[in-house]
Amino acid sequence: TIFRLVRVARLVRALRFLRLSRVLASLNILMKCIRASMNILFWSLSVLVVVQSIIAMVASQLAQDYITDLSNPESQRRQLYVYYGTFTRSFITMFEIHMANWATPCRVFLEAMGEFWGNLLILYRCVMGFSLMSVIGAVFVQQTMSVVQDDNDIMILKKQKEAASYTSKLNAMFKALDTNGDGELCRTEFEALTTDPELKVWMSALDIDPGDLEGLFHLLDTGDGSVSMEEFLLGASRVRGAAKSIDMAHLLSAVGRLDKRVVELQSNVVDYFASHAC
Repeated sequence: TIFRLVRVARLVRALRFLRLSRVLASLNILMKCIRASMNILFWSLSVLVVVQSIIAMVASQLAQDYITDLSNPESQRRQLYVYYGTFTRSFITMFEIHMANWATPCRVFLEAMGEFWGNLLILYRCVMGFSLMSVIGAVFVQQTMSVVQDDNDIMILKKQKEAASYTSKLNAMFKALDTNGDGELCRTEFEALTTDPELKVWMSALDIDPGDLEGLFHLLDTGDGSVSMEEFLLGASRVRGAAKSIDMAHLLSAVGRLDKRVVELQSNVVDYFASHAC
């Protein structure tokens, strides 16, 4: 039983890893967006069905007089009945006007009922088709973007992809600087960052100021006069962009400790001279 539980736990862990893997990342986002959009989908369909039902009832009632009048051409009465003869037919026609071939139902209504009602139906198609449907589409897009931005798993995947891409670019730059191919950057190779215009542009694209790397070489150099790839990646990531809050906090803390030691040193010096003066 214990071994079975362990196997089940491993299976669950494997499924979770598979769900969050890069291959199924897009599918994961899609499923989350669909689940988050169910409420909006319900109310959007409700509004659309109510509006379509009202227009369908009006169009069906307007068509009844023409359909039941035997003096009208039978072919036009049949066509009008196919599209607007009953509420159900008229209701389906409204969706056809919005989402399919809208020209044929509008033309049938125009030929039978007159230009005024036909043009009014075309105006309804334009207003509802472009305004209501566009608003519903925009709401779905906004909901999708909010899900993508707020979901923890998606944010983790996004950060991982950004970190992997940035590391890959730094690796390419390191290889471009390492002209002798020994896997180490000497002082001469490192200085190419401040002299080569193309490398400067490359560094700027990576959000790194080339001037910061001058002091970075002294910081990373352990005394052998060279910088390894791991040291370069770590240092370049730290100097990327503007100073971070944590960096400023460390700096202020270091300055505070240094100021405290200076005060203590000053006090000791004063006491020393005071004792010898006596």
